[in-house]
Amino acid sequence: MEVRVKVPLKADIVYQGIELKIAAKSQSWTKTDLGDYASKSGVYVHHSNGIILYVGKTTIGEYGNFGERLRREFQETSSSNSQLFQLLAKQKHPVKTIMFDLDDIDMMVNPGPIQLARERKALIMEQILIGIFQPIGNKV
Repeated sequence: MEVRVKVPLKADIVYQGIELKIAAKSQSWTKTDLGDYASKSGVYVHHSNGIILYVGKTTIGEYGNFGERLRREFQETSSSNSQLFQLLAKQKHPVKTIMFDLDDIDMMVNPGPIQLARERKALIMEQILIGIFQPIGNKV
């Protein structure tokens, strides 16, 4: 059995993405900055100043889309001041997020003759990106 994965280069990740606002307790955070991605699911990467901070995925459940998941990470109230929120908030440079939706992931992960759901492919991509880039936010 062979699974082929097209992994984006670090340079391709850190030079792309949407700059997202870190919202302290008294501030609101809106998912409108995400555009069409707000209602999509997949794998995302937070980075700042050329450093990959965190890799995550959002595929199922109550927070199964980018809009809901990222709100829970970038808004202090929604995050319950989590360790990830604290990591993002302490960055001296803007934090950007690049998102790969399930359609993107479907093209990046080729399981050969095996049938894999797109959500499983997203899990594979998330784990590979964490393994390669070893983001500090995934070690906490």
